[in-house]
Amino acid sequence: MLLFQFPEEVLHCIFCHLDYKSLGRLCQVCKAFNEFVNRDAVWRKIARGLLNTGITWNGTDIYPHIPLKERVKTAQNWGNGACKRFIPLKWKTKLLPWLQLDGDVLFLSQATNIGLYRLHRDSRRLQQTAFKIYSGHKGDVCCFALTDSHLISGGSIVHVPYKFVGSQTLPNCVCALKLRFPRSTICMADRVWSVAVSPTVR
Repeated sequence: MLLFQFPEEVLHCIFCHLDYKSLGRLCQVCKAFNEFVNRDAVWRKIARGLLNTGITWNGTDIYPHIPLKERVKTAQNWGNGACKRFIPLKWKTKLLPWLQLDGDVLFLSQATNIGLYRLHRDSRRLQQTAFKIYSGHKGDVCCFALTDSHLISGGSIVHVPYKFVGSQTLPNCVCALKLRFPRSTICMADRVWSVAVSPTVR
């Protein structure tokens, strides 16, 4: 007899002996286990041992409208210090950002811009707003690469007195660093999907 063929009462007795990590992994096995493990009865024993899950000392559930699994997850994150009260960065959900960390500066492409964000040295958290933005692309920036003195985007050079900014679409732009917008445009024969930097480039 396979495990998922046992009666629900037997499964409940078995699952009550698991910790929260094992129950979380068990949810990923199959849909039947996922549906069973998401029931509040499975999480009740674990919830009693955690802080602020809504289960009182006598077993009463204060918040029956919130799934107990979610309350256990929140309580566990709170206890481990994984609770965050802010969103680090926002971008359009349909766009996949390209990012690269250079020391304490995070380069992040968002749609047609490349933003530079500082990391705080002590907390290693990102600043909410970019301190510099390279813009002027006609389409979404799909990739870029960094060297010591250049930011190469879409197969063109970007940084230093003048820069070339590439995009996913056909034209690539030449920008002045101080102006932060295109000075002229270079047309390419096809879209730029990949960028690489020669090791000899400084």
